[in-house]
This record gives sequence, structure tokens and C-alpha cells, in this order.
Amino acid sequence: PWLTRESRMPRHADPHAKIELLRAAEAVFAERGLSAAKVEHITARAGVSKGAFYLHFQSKDDCWREIIEGFVAKLANCVDTPPPALAHGPAEAVGLREHWHEHDLEIFEFCWQNRALFKMVLGGGGGVPYAYLIDEFADRVAKNVEGWIRDGIAVGLYRADLDPAVVGVLMAGAYDRLVRELIAQPKRPDIAAWSKQALELFTRGLLTPEAAAVVDRMVSVSGEGPVSV
Repeated sequence: PWLTRESRMPRHADPHAKIELLRAAEAVFAERGLSAAKVEHITARAGVSKGAFYLHFQSKDDCWREIIEGFVAKLANCVDTPPPALAHGPAEAVGLREHWHEHDLEIFEFCWQNRALFKMVLGGGGGVPYAYLIDEFADRVAKNVEGWIRDGIAVGLYRADLDPAVVGVLMAGAYDRLVRELIAQPKRPDIAAWSKQALELFTRGLLTPEAAAVVDRMVSVSGEGPVSV
């Protein structure tokens, strides 16, 4: 037989090629939409053959599914970062405020950097509907916030008259709308200012008078003024 032993051996998928294919696919999907994008467009951008594509993915939709799952997993990793352990109540208001600002800023930056993909998810990707993932994600955020509010109430940081479940839903909904507004912007806004303004609004409503006084003293010392977008 003219086939050599090497040519008869099964081809092994190159993990580096898969990474390049996923990057290429994300760009092609963002440019053309899921319906119009073709495997040929993806492989041409990645510089590999169609055969190489099918070593890693069963179909174009399979590739899209992996991209979405990776996107949601990374977003979840950002959101699920727990706050510092609370032990000293109102005295921790300043440190917790800074933690949440950094936390929110990381999420907003991630959403802005991935805005094309985010828009496709919200719009169903031009084909298979994946917007339900965002609804599931909002429920997850609401549950996280509910737990954090309960912890804050327990140590005297947040007001005892708050209903943690209601606060969780309100905050998850507010941030969901803010992210949608962010990714709809034609050019990059002042993301840090957006994040700080949202945080200030919630902080003033959540903190006990004692904790709010701690934050006010810090603002007075630092010379911070009102935050605007």
C-alpha cells in the first residue's frame, strides 16, 4: 500500500488550533451574525483547514455553544467573587465600598470588552436563542446579593428593616439594565464613573446611619464630591 504508517494514523486535535478557531469564530459571528457566518469564514480567518475545524467542533452551532458557555462562565467568575468577611460592622463600610467599586468595575469592563458577543446573546445570536442564559444569570446575581445583604444586616452594616430578597431583585435588575445601556453606547463611556454612581446610590440606601457616617467622613477627608456620568 502507498499509505505510510504515519499517514494512516488518526489526526490529533491541536489545542492551539482550537483556541485560534474560537477567537476567529467569535470575530466572524460578531461581524456576520450566526446565521450568515459559515465554517469557511471561520477557518479562513484562523488560517486552518475545514478538516481542522471538524476535529474540534461538530458544527458551527457547536462552536457557537462553546463560545457562549465560556463567556457565561467568565462572567459568572467575575460576579461570584465574594466580599471580604464581615466582622466589625459599620467600621468596615469604607473597605467594603472600595471592594464593591473594584468588583463592579471589573464586571462592567468585561461586558464592554465583550459587548458584541453580549448583544448577540441578548438577541438570540441570529439563530439559536441564548437570551435565557442572561435571565438565569440575573437570578443568580439576585441570590448572591440577597446572601450578602443578610450577612451585612447580621453585623450591623446594613439596615435591619431591609428585605434581602427584595434588595437582591432590585439590584440585579438595576445592574442588568445598566449593562444593557453600557453595551448600547456608540463609544466607550466613563465606565468608572458609571460604576461609582450606581454604587453610591445603593450605598446610601443600604447602610445604617452609623456606617453611612463612616463613609461620609472618608469622603470628606479624601475630598471626593458628587459623582456624575
